[in-house]
Amino acid sequence: MNGLEMKVFVGILVMLAAATVIIIAFQRKPEKTMELTVSGGFWARHEKYEYYSNGSIIFKDLARNKSGSSVIPISTNDELLRRMKTLLEAYPDGLKLEPGSGADYFIYKLIIYSNGRTVTYYWTDVSGELPRELHYLASLLRELNSFTSGSSKIVFYLKTDRLVVNKGETLKILAVAFNPAQEDFPYASPTPCSPDFKIYLKSPSGGITELYPVGHDPEKPCIQVIQNRVLEAGGTIESEYSYAFSEEGTYVLEAFFPYAEWSETRYTYTLTILVQ
Repeated sequence: MNGLEMKVFVGILVMLAAATVIIIAFQRKPEKTMELTVSGGFWARHEKYEYYSNGSIIFKDLARNKSGSSVIPISTNDELLRRMKTLLEAYPDGLKLEPGSGADYFIYKLIIYSNGRTVTYYWTDVSGELPRELHYLASLLRELNSFTSGSSKIVFYLKTDRLVVNKGETLKILAVAFNPAQEDFPYASPTPCSPDFKIYLKSPSGGITELYPVGHDPEKPCIQVIQNRVLEAGGTIESEYSYAFSEEGTYVLEAFFPYAEWSETRYTYTLTILVQ
């Protein structure tokens, strides 16, 4: 074999090796990051949700022999993984929250797979108030699960970079609604000037304030006419909010999408912030 033939042979080997690596990469299954089982209740619920690193979610209703799946956007999957990391940092050895009272309740078992470790979190819907890091993750899982299982059309949530702030600090909060379905989601707004989301904030002393998106002027005159809007299939709507916390204690944000209280279909999300 002369020098030219050797170069050609080596080149072919390199190409074959590269092709093999690409094929293996495509065939490799995405890594499972979490698994949630929901069981119990009067109707003997038994559901399993599996979450993967590529944003796919697999749903199995083991009691009724139903199944489904969905794929969430990269940005939402990144947010999900951030909340998972926040929970792991706060409770690296897991949690087991026993039921507080009652005999008819749902049992939640969340398994997180991280760096070769398996960490388990166990709670029920009568375990009392959940630790904020667990609630922050579980509330987003609930939204994603509702769509994957077919019980909702939209995924709606609030996100922030901190769950604990100091008195006097200003916190940015983002409201997100995305439509993973293949059909548009039509909704109505009270006026063309009304925001897409309605958010109330309850302070530790009991005061309630409505928050408006950054740059929105609620006092600006606007034509009083109903406006029809659409969240397109695969589309996302986001609004940024900002608030300076003046009291110590726990603040509760309750958010709604769409804004109008008379909307035929309306989604709700709750977020708690501790101010110290």
